[in-house]
Amino acid sequence: MAAAKRKKKNTRKKNRRRKASRGPSQALRLLFAALFLALFVGLCLYGLVSLQRSYSPSSARVEVVTPMEEERVELNHETPYDDVYALLEDELLTGSLSQGWKRLDGDQGIERLQMFGTYPDPHRLMELQTRIAVSNSPAQLELAPRTGFVRLLWKGQVRVELVYPVDHSRLQQRPKIAIIMDDMGRSLRDFETLIHLKVPVTPAILPYTDYATRATSLLRSAGREYMIHIPMEPKSYPATNPGRNALLVGLSEKEIRRRMQHYLQQVPGAVGGNNHMGSRFTLKTGPMRVVLDELRRSDLFFVDSRTIGGSVAYAEARKMGLRTATRQVFLDNEEDVTYIRRQLRKAVKVAIDRGEAIAICHPYRETFEALRSEVDWLRQQKVDFVEASQVVRTD
Repeated sequence: MAAAKRKKKNTRKKNRRRKASRGPSQALRLLFAALFLALFVGLCLYGLVSLQRSYSPSSARVEVVTPMEEERVELNHETPYDDVYALLEDELLTGSLSQGWKRLDGDQGIERLQMFGTYPDPHRLMELQTRIAVSNSPAQLELAPRTGFVRLLWKGQVRVELVYPVDHSRLQQRPKIAIIMDDMGRSLRDFETLIHLKVPVTPAILPYTDYATRATSLLRSAGREYMIHIPMEPKSYPATNPGRNALLVGLSEKEIRRRMQHYLQQVPGAVGGNNHMGSRFTLKTGPMRVVLDELRRSDLFFVDSRTIGGSVAYAEARKMGLRTATRQVFLDNEEDVTYIRRQLRKAVKVAIDRGEAIAICHPYRETFEALRSEVDWLRQQKVDFVEASQVVRTD
């Protein structure tokens, strides 16, 4: 009996020793598990924060680039054709610019009128063109001063054609085309490719891009002129980012001037400027006049990229006495070589009709390819390809 008790006591001591020896080992395992879990959670949180930063709009250094923003027509609130026709009638058929007319035979659905007197003042026609563009309708006014036509289009179809006597002195002058390449400054190779094209293309450089300042030395060495591509607020802002330190309609005059002066420092030696985006900013007379005044102080010209039909930029530049012009053709709204080649040929036709044309493009691979493939045809046309300064004027 005593022996049995001693055996039982010894067994209990052994069990206690086993438990004591197991205790620290289990605690250590729990500690390692806790550390691993904490490390895993920490890594997950770090990954989520990094991912959020990489997609945060406020931290994006490079702006979202869109070739253009055309005014969208709201077909469900369409201005009637008769109201648009009345704008044309008041200005050219019965107004102060009218010198009489007679009706001509025309194709079905087209009203053709032989106009007496000289072709109307192009600036007055541009103002009429703007009024029609903002009429919330699918109407367009097509101007061809060199060949004597004014055409009113409705949904892309000619509805009215006014035929003026041709000024033969205009026909003796070779038409001019200036091609402006926007959004330059991110790649030095783009500038080198542009310089080696066999037709002149004027680069418009975005301030604050990687090569904005450095590229100006390269261009000056090549004897090429260049412009400032002035970032301005689009209608889709802030969803669409026009770029670092862009001009916004809510900025004070002082801040607009400060930013403009920084652009001039970023692109030293520029001969002029045009707008990057700006479908909201270029509608505002006050802010645009501040921009134009800064350009005038530096003797720079302004080209209205006309990213929206109701832009006041060209009209205000003319009133302020700046050398100015406005874009007629966008070459690469579609990044497709065939499309761009067609647009180049359209630009030639516009220049022949108008006497001059400005075409805007971007440094896309397809654009460079189209320019290279069309260069021989372009040089055979009876038009002169010139830099942008050759198609701006004050009159």
